[in-house]
Amino acid sequence: MKNKITFLILTACILIPIFLHFYKINEIPPCINADEAAFGYNAYSILKTGRDEYGSFMPLRFKSFEDYKLPIYTYLSVPFMAIFGLNDFSTRVLNILIGISFVPLMYFLAKELFSKEKVSLLSAFLTSLSPGIYILTRHAHEGVIGTFFILLSLLFLVKYLKSQKLQYFIFLNIFLLLNAFSYQTGRIYLLFFFILQLIILYYEKKLKESKIAIKVLVLLFIVTFSLFFDFKYGLNRVNNLLFLKNAGFNLRIIEYLGEHPNRIIHNKLTEALRDVSNRYVSQFSPEYLVINGDSNLRFGFPNLGLFTFIEYLFIFIGFYFLFKNKERFRYMLVFLILITPISNALTWQGQSLIRTYTLLFPIILVIAYGFYNCLNSINNKSVRQLFAIFCIGLFIFFKYYSFDTYFNHYPKRATTIRAWQCGYKELVDYVKQNYDKYDRFYITDRHGQPYIYFLYYWPFDPAAYQKQAKISAPDQYGFGQVGKFDKFDFNFQLNPILKKSAFIGYPEHFNNADQEVLNKIKKIKFGTEEIFWIYEAN
Repeated sequence: MKNKITFLILTACILIPIFLHFYKINEIPPCINADEAAFGYNAYSILKTGRDEYGSFMPLRFKSFEDYKLPIYTYLSVPFMAIFGLNDFSTRVLNILIGISFVPLMYFLAKELFSKEKVSLLSAFLTSLSPGIYILTRHAHEGVIGTFFILLSLLFLVKYLKSQKLQYFIFLNIFLLLNAFSYQTGRIYLLFFFILQLIILYYEKKLKESKIAIKVLVLLFIVTFSLFFDFKYGLNRVNNLLFLKNAGFNLRIIEYLGEHPNRIIHNKLTEALRDVSNRYVSQFSPEYLVINGDSNLRFGFPNLGLFTFIEYLFIFIGFYFLFKNKERFRYMLVFLILITPISNALTWQGQSLIRTYTLLFPIILVIAYGFYNCLNSINNKSVRQLFAIFCIGLFIFFKYYSFDTYFNHYPKRATTIRAWQCGYKELVDYVKQNYDKYDRFYITDRHGQPYIYFLYYWPFDPAAYQKQAKISAPDQYGFGQVGKFDKFDFNFQLNPILKKSAFIGYPEHFNNADQEVLNKIKKIKFGTEEIFWIYEAN
């Protein structure tokens, strides 16, 4: 009977993300962004030719925008391209499935960590209703699958510590290796798990020295194999995100020295320590976790916090009971929470959901453990029930407003529409309809990577594109630009004298245009927003 109830509750928890992932699936996010289009088109290109958009055969880094994307998301998307074709659903469905699977995974992880059925079910339930999780799982981002592999690594690490069975050690390191090829933040976890396993092996006195040596060699192979490709392909995008590359960091030091010329206090080392520390701590702040989340509108929105106020309080309560009860794996959870913000702290950007996505899951485990133990510590049954009702009431109130913000307000705002680079699907439809009428289409490249949308929405034959693919050297942000291919020139310069040409830009591109030109402008809208203006020179 008890197992049946557990099964029914867990099934209900799984049905919640199934509903929440498919609810308004074509509206939120409002459109595909350039990175998603790159994942989708490269998976399509692999399916059709076995090569990426530049003609590299089965690469372990995808050149893409010169940011050399890690390969796992692209390769795992190939079967969906074969089944559904190249479209928004096939591009995102991998993360949708992972988002749904987070619920049972958290159930089993909590069960291994705490051996308490109610904590496990509560962890699954909180996971099913975490808006921060859905923000990424509803679109194609490699951070989701990276986190999935980290959680699997943690699960098998706990299993291995309990039993010391070889198969758990193997699974742990297989998922650790997959994580290293999923998302760049995986390097932090790679180092963490590597050191942790070396410590564990050091104390495994029951094993023969030969078996320990083999395991150490396995660990060294994983680390070497993972990092080898970083040196081979380089880390342009990662290097450009480092806080030391930010002009503001160096200008701030110059400004301080101008006001107070003391290099002992004002230098790169002291400023770096303060800068990184502040950014690290901010990832745990209520302003980030509870109130606004990520400031990047692709990954957050004002008043769309990652946790509710009541959940945030139970983080501290959970830590209290973890150490009071001397839970065996308490330090492992603490270390996982503490190392996750490091990757973002070393960048020049603000609080970031994409680089601290993994943080959500150990925090959920701590919250579930804290709520369960807090209730059990109340001896009076009536008081315990009233306290539970009060907490659940606050939880429902804040969760309702979070999901209301996400589903009913977030996709309708002009700032969101522009942050997501909406309008390109409609633009490609226009170009396809007028393709034979014009010899050249001059298209602005001011925002994003317009070429990838033409490859993606056309869709352009990968074999044909590979013969003409060419991208510029990385700019200051670590991205290259495709200047032209086929009839498309991504360098907007309005020249009405040219015949049989279409000029496509943003409204501000036409500020100095003649009235005669303005009278002939065609407009592409997304919702109520005018995205592109088009002048046709016949």
